[in-house]
Parts: sequence; structure tokens; C-alpha cells
Amino acid sequence: MTSITQEYSLNEFQSSNFHKLIITVFYDNDDYKKRLEDLLKILPLDVEKYALSYCNDEQIARNHNIQQLPSVLISSYPQLINDQIFSLEPAQIILKLEDIFEQFETQFRNQQQNYFQKIESMIQENPIMLFIVGTPEKPMCRFTSKLIQKLQPFGIQFGFYDIEIDKLMVNYLKLYSKWQTFPQVFVNGKLIGGADATVELIEQKKFAELIPKDAFMTKTSKLEQIQLISKYIILIDGQPDQNCEIARILTEKKIPYQFYNIGMDQEVRSEVLNFLSSYIETSHNLEPLLLYKNTIYNEITLKKELSILQ
Repeated sequence: MTSITQEYSLNEFQSSNFHKLIITVFYDNDDYKKRLEDLLKILPLDVEKYALSYCNDEQIARNHNIQQLPSVLISSYPQLINDQIFSLEPAQIILKLEDIFEQFETQFRNQQQNYFQKIESMIQENPIMLFIVGTPEKPMCRFTSKLIQKLQPFGIQFGFYDIEIDKLMVNYLKLYSKWQTFPQVFVNGKLIGGADATVELIEQKKFAELIPKDAFMTKTSKLEQIQLISKYIILIDGQPDQNCEIARILTEKKIPYQFYNIGMDQEVRSEVLNFLSSYIETSHNLEPLLLYKNTIYNEITLKKELSILQ
């Protein structure tokens, strides 16, 4: 059991015991506390449902409107029931708990359902969904900052939610994901982990395999603008080569295409390098590549996926 002091306030204890009914015993002598503890040896509390604490700090008692000692405060976090104060014998308190818990449990399940629906809506609408501290432009913790920096080279679109907006969302996310820290990264509706787990996948060149191809390019990318020129664009670092295998494949299938010299456009060349480095090893000497539906194919991957050409 926990002793509540000024260093460890009741509010902190409540928030650390989210979704439990909080029983706080305020006392000025050990007799009441001992009688309650003896009773709980016979009728132990379900630790999944209740959190018990003791407090003999007069300032905390006054802050919570305790008028006499001993008294028992029944509360919850989030505050789904009105705080209830009883100056009753321990046995009477135990009898009341089950009814109060049923009231709390009903309110809690309703609120949990509402938050879970919000979470599911966000991760379904965004193939990549980040729950972070702050925003991508202004991260408010070093783990969020590290995550955003590692994601930037991909040029991907993602949704995000700043958990500082709603503290209840923090707790319900932990319940939903069964992951206790932030950031949290969801891809295709599934949690892949936090910042460290995501960075590890990126460094192992495994992250891109999880992402839908249409999520790689942002709406503001230069590559997406180039895609408007033609449905099929051969990206070439220099002048068109008559021996270009990708051009031969497209010609054979009677597919019209355009060349784009990325050697003359450093912004596009940088985007291509960043895109490729996220999932394959590449050098600065780029081979001809095919840009199709905002996805980049080299000769090898194109030959494996000829069915995409239509």
C-alpha cells in the first residue's frame, strides 16, 4: 500500500492508478488504519479494481475537504464519479465499495469506448499515424524529435496527434496499444512501437517494407509534380541512353513515357536519393529509374513487377 505525502501527492497517485477506484484513508492515529488492514487480510481488495493509499498529511486532507479524522475518500482518475467521503467503520466501507465500483466501471467503459473510437478512426484514416509530444514542426521531447528527423528523408505523409492536448488520451492510448511510452507509431493500423523501435527498423532498412507505396510521397514533393508530366517518367542522371533497359521494356509494351534529367534538378535528385536510401543501398551514381504512381522502380524491381505496367 502507498503512503501519501506532500512529496507524493494524492493527484499523482490517482493518475498513476488510472482506471481503478482510489481508496484513500486519512487518519491521525494508527488504530483505524490497523483495523482496516486486519479486515483486508480476511477480505483482500482486488488490486485490478482498487488502489489503496494512506495519508496522515493534514495539508493534503484539507485540500480534499476532509473535515474530520479518520475518514475515507473514494475517488477516481479520470473523475468519473463524484468524490465521496465517509467517516465509517472499515467493515461499512468495504460493503459500500462494490456498489461504488459498479457506478465507476459503467462510466469508465463508456468513456473508454469513446476514446478507443477516436484512436481507431485516426489510425484507420492515416496509413502512418504518430502519437507524439508536440508537433512535427515543434517536437517537445527528444524522442519525438529523433523520430521526426529519421522519418523526414522518406518524404512520407503521416497523421499525428499531440498528446499534450488531452491528458486522458495519454492513458487511453496506453490501454489501447498496451505500450507505456511515447511516441507511438502505427502503420496500417498496427503499432510498430515507439521512437527507438521505429528508428531501429529504419536503420535495418525494414521500415519501408511496412509502408503502403502511396504513402511515400508527400503532396508537396517535386517528384509528385513531375508525375503530372506523364504517367510513366524515366528518371535519368544525365542524357537519355539508347541502351536504357527500362525504356526498352516500356517500348516493347507500347507504353508512352518521358525522360526527366535529374542531373539538372538537384532538388529532385536529392528526393530520389532519400527515397532510395530508405529501403535499398544506393550510391550517388544513379541508374535509370521509373517513376510511376509516385513510386520509384529500378530495373530489377520493375522486371519482378511487370504486372504494374498498364
